[in-house]
Amino acid sequence: MISKSLDMLKQISVLIAEDDEMARSVLVGGLKPYCGRVYGASDAIEGLDIFKSNKIDIIITDIHMPNLNGFEMMKEILSLKPTQKFIVFTSYDTDINLVKSIEAGATLFLKKPIDIQELRSMLISLTFEKNEKIIQINKSISINLNKEKIFKDGKEIYLTFLQNKFFWLFAYNLNKLVTYDMIENFVYDAKGPSKGAIQNVILRLKKELGVKFKNISESGYILVSE
Repeated sequence: MISKSLDMLKQISVLIAEDDEMARSVLVGGLKPYCGRVYGASDAIEGLDIFKSNKIDIIITDIHMPNLNGFEMMKEILSLKPTQKFIVFTSYDTDINLVKSIEAGATLFLKKPIDIQELRSMLISLTFEKNEKIIQINKSISINLNKEKIFKDGKEIYLTFLQNKFFWLFAYNLNKLVTYDMIENFVYDAKGPSKGAIQNVILRLKKELGVKFKNISESGYILVSE
């Protein structure tokens, strides 16, 4: 059973945001033998960049970091991907931090110094929760939200890198407004694409997948399930 549980970790990617270099190195080294991919970020800003560039299943973050703290990073990530899972750790084990972590969106809370075995157990518990959540968008298109897979008439299909980034931002926020700012931030890393460029990708997705987007004038788009 333990072996099976550890095997499950091979399927997930983990991001560790920790500004203490030695602590980050220990955590990354302690999880690498077990997890599929482990990314280390020296602060929350680097953590955001890694999140935007990679599929991250679970984020492990310190609260107290320079420039941007863990709470602020979580808030920004959850505005783009409301289903993201977090484990929060801190040296200051106070009720205030616990409440703030839960309010910010933390799934689990851990006090420093981190015990790798305890952290692995937490990751396993979160991985067990990653069930086959299938969402039907229209008659032909369905998605596995947890594994980020797209199916057309029951067969898995693949998109270009740019289309994939676009699609999953909308899938995370199905039937909700995705603003131009969200698209710029998540897909283009704040590089300021034109609205025409965004519209072209939307049109390609509509053509290839047959999905419905609703344009909200001057605000953005909504991916609508039917």
